[in-house]
Amino acid sequence: MTSTQKQKKPMHVFTILLILICLASALTYVVPSGEFERAENAEGTKIVIDGSYHEVERTTVEPWKIPGLFYKALIEEKTAKLIFFILIIGGSFEIIMKTGVLVTICENMLGYFKNKKVFIIPVFLTVFSIFGFTMGLSTASVVFVPVGIAAAKILKFDKLTGTAMVTLGTNAGFAAGIFNPFSVGIAQTLADVPIFSGAWIRVLLLIALLIATSLYLVRYALKNDQIDKNDFGITLEEKFYDKKLSFRQKIIFLEFILMFIFVIYGVTVLGFETAELSTIFLCMGILIGITAGFGTYQVCELFADGCKKMVKGSLVIGMAATMRLVLNDGNILDTITYRLTNIVYYFPKWANLMVMFYSNAVIDLAITSGSAHAAVVMPIMTPMSDVLGLSRQSTVFAFQLGDGLVNLVSPISTTLTGVLAISDIPYQKWIRFFLPLVGIYMLIGTAFIILAGVTGY
Repeated sequence: MTSTQKQKKPMHVFTILLILICLASALTYVVPSGEFERAENAEGTKIVIDGSYHEVERTTVEPWKIPGLFYKALIEEKTAKLIFFILIIGGSFEIIMKTGVLVTICENMLGYFKNKKVFIIPVFLTVFSIFGFTMGLSTASVVFVPVGIAAAKILKFDKLTGTAMVTLGTNAGFAAGIFNPFSVGIAQTLADVPIFSGAWIRVLLLIALLIATSLYLVRYALKNDQIDKNDFGITLEEKFYDKKLSFRQKIIFLEFILMFIFVIYGVTVLGFETAELSTIFLCMGILIGITAGFGTYQVCELFADGCKKMVKGSLVIGMAATMRLVLNDGNILDTITYRLTNIVYYFPKWANLMVMFYSNAVIDLAITSGSAHAAVVMPIMTPMSDVLGLSRQSTVFAFQLGDGLVNLVSPISTTLTGVLAISDIPYQKWIRFFLPLVGIYMLIGTAFIILAGVTGY
């Protein structure tokens, strides 16, 4: 057995969540049970009444009840809606990927920038950010890493630059999360905030992240230019000029763009929520499959394959919801919220948001799944925001920043480990490259938290 085979695998996200669920069960035996009184606000949302916390008779949640609570969590309305939303997005995206449109567009971009190779970096970052801020598919970077590496070789940049052009772009989009269903969508749903509302600050955040990432990566790429080392025996003309979009693919790309325009209009003007958005994605997947000339059997199989890839994420949401049920059934969720709130109650509002932001950044090192992270922390942060007089929208934003900006640091991140495996870049080398950028990201996040506090976001 080789040393690689002997290497211990990182702890699975299921294991981490199971430990947290068991810990929650144990806490029901030692933490006093208590609850806040709640009342409906003008929008019909139940919010916590400040000063209403009181202790109640202790109720424990025995460990052997956890499997039953897992099933109960899965069929809860909120959890089920999120799970099927994610499955539909996965199925539709699989059909889109099979058409090859997105890969061809990425490859052809190189031809347009053959004499201005530095400009390909911000272009790649911007294009791949779309995957992150629309569908929340940070794992898409794993699929496109070979394209990024090929582009870097042709442009005579090193392999890390090619990997980063794809990975950092997707991550910037995921962190900004304008229409990200896996972090913002889930967090807003759990906080009873209209899904994808408050997008203006996330648009500004995306612009800031893309500018900072572009400048950082261009500087790195020019310092590590490979022009004198190897020409790789290939030209842009030989590699990419023969890859043109077919007529079908052009129609598919137009459908793809129109769908996202409709989503933006629906969310911002028509007030679309999960049901309407799921319908749009489902219809888009079917329409694009028909346009591509796929038979009904192939469309169904592709959709099912895409759903399969989302099963792990769906189960993660169910496990995180199980922990919330344990805390609720044990009547200690409000107690935990009350104790945490007392620590920061007299801080300024922007400082409370800052604490939420930084604490979520630390939590993300252990819970790297955006959906699991949201399901774990939002049940606690939501009542905290009510008591502290913070808007739930700003609380979701603080979670989102903490979850997204450090996404590519943790060695247990499935996206990061997948990217490094494909690119054959050591983790230590990636961290040396990425940590200074994380510092820049955290400064940007801090500035945006202050902006959220000042504007009453």
